[in-house]
Amino acid sequence: MEINSIYQIYFNCELKTKEEVHSFISEIVCQDNLSQKEEVINQLNEREKVGSTLIAEHVMLPHIESNLVKKSQILFIRLANPIQSWGFQIKDIRLLIVILLKENESVQMKREISLFTRSLADEEYLNRLLNSDEKENFIKEISKN
Repeated sequence: MEINSIYQIYFNCELKTKEEVHSFISEIVCQDNLSQKEEVINQLNEREKVGSTLIAEHVMLPHIESNLVKKSQILFIRLANPIQSWGFQIKDIRLLIVILLKENESVQMKREISLFTRSLADEEYLNRLLNSDEKENFIKEISKN
């Protein structure tokens, strides 16, 4: 569900592993192009090798800047059930906030995404997202931001 031009919301997603999450993200970015999907998955994996994308307990922030991304956007993926093991020492993931930035994006869009990322430092905001059990409340929390 889209609530404005850059936010996409996926509530109660049945994704069970990091690999399923990365595949889901690649589908959003590339739809039908298999080699591009594989490249997006590779970019997400490479980003994780640089450093953890865990930003709070239960919350991951996968992100890439790529020429394969046609439209910059922020995806909110609220999982139906926690991913018990994301990777080395990362467990019990319940929410993914994915930033997809197209290469050579406008300064205006980069500013908008940068402003959003500052809100992720607010632990209370993340807790409200984590504890929103109904889609409408989840959307309201995002819309307030």
